[in-house]
Amino acid sequence: MTIEVKLVETKEDRKAFINLPYRAYAGQPAWRAPLLFERNEHFDINKNIGLQSIDLALFLASRDGNPVGRIAAFVNHRHLDRHKDGTGHFGFFDTLEADDAETAAGLFRGAEAWLKQKGMTRIGGPYNFSVNDECGLLVDGFDTPPAVMMPYGRPDYPELLEQNGYAKAMDMFALRHQMGDAFSPPSFVARLKKRFDANPSYSVRPLNRSTFSEDIGLIMDIYNDAWSENWGYIPITQEESDYLAGTLKPLLRSDAVWISFIDGEPASFTLMLPNINEAARDLNGRLLPFGWAKLLYRLKLAPLCTARIPLAGTMRKFHKSRKGMTATVGSWDACLRAQHARGVREVEFSWVLETNEDLLGLADIYQCERYKTYRIYDKAL
Repeated sequence: MTIEVKLVETKEDRKAFINLPYRAYAGQPAWRAPLLFERNEHFDINKNIGLQSIDLALFLASRDGNPVGRIAAFVNHRHLDRHKDGTGHFGFFDTLEADDAETAAGLFRGAEAWLKQKGMTRIGGPYNFSVNDECGLLVDGFDTPPAVMMPYGRPDYPELLEQNGYAKAMDMFALRHQMGDAFSPPSFVARLKKRFDANPSYSVRPLNRSTFSEDIGLIMDIYNDAWSENWGYIPITQEESDYLAGTLKPLLRSDAVWISFIDGEPASFTLMLPNINEAARDLNGRLLPFGWAKLLYRLKLAPLCTARIPLAGTMRKFHKSRKGMTATVGSWDACLRAQHARGVREVEFSWVLETNEDLLGLADIYQCERYKTYRIYDKAL
């Protein structure tokens, strides 16, 4: 039976596109189904402000009328404005069956042809939809479930990409830190924390709920400065910061975000999210009819023992300095200590570029395990 690849144009096709992973990975022990309402909003330009700077095409592959694969192709104009590299992107690549080379080839041909028509000379990904969203293809660490807002994939996917001419552009690590029942920071961290506490020029505070949007804006300012020279970086705009504030507000406790200061100047921050995937592990993406009650109970009454740090950063003027390291430890230690007191025992730091020696060095100090690797691929068109 021949594979047919077509653009998603109808509501029925869009539903099939969004639902395909729920069919492809059903029953797999490491799969954690994202909440369906969130996935639908992610593809809604009225709900996902990041889509406003993207030209998007969704492709659905079918065999004998049955959807068996999907891929998104898109031109991210903010990426092109910053990097000027003629690169379009792909994301949301999934096949219903493992090792389905025919479906994969058809999907990539469709995405590549569409990007060529848009004038692109390279294709890179996966991004869902940018470097500031879920990104990377899982290439190592398939035996454990992904943390919240991290992608999932099967072991056959890397070979399918390579068969279609894709090669590694960058690796990113997910790092796992086990805290244990007694909070005990490494000796190097404890020394820096002692210096932090003894010097009045350093200070640290949690997120202020009464000025939530302003604090999220402050954090995004630090992030944009700290990450500005990183590979693939795209600035977070004020509109995206406001959108992020609205999205994160229901999830974030005040003591899950800490900002450190040097002489009153914002210097570093650490933000930790509860691992919703732990709470929603058996809901299959659905809150109705009773899923919402389970999720609410687990989030409010039964403390989660896992969490993820998706965002952290230190102002560039303090990079590679004792002041900067001390301020960084101030926010990290406060965040980890507060969440440990709430019952968190395992924290994922993700993702971290393989070229980010400073953050990898800090992770080594915390004796983190590099337990997952995600890869960005690219290809000339």
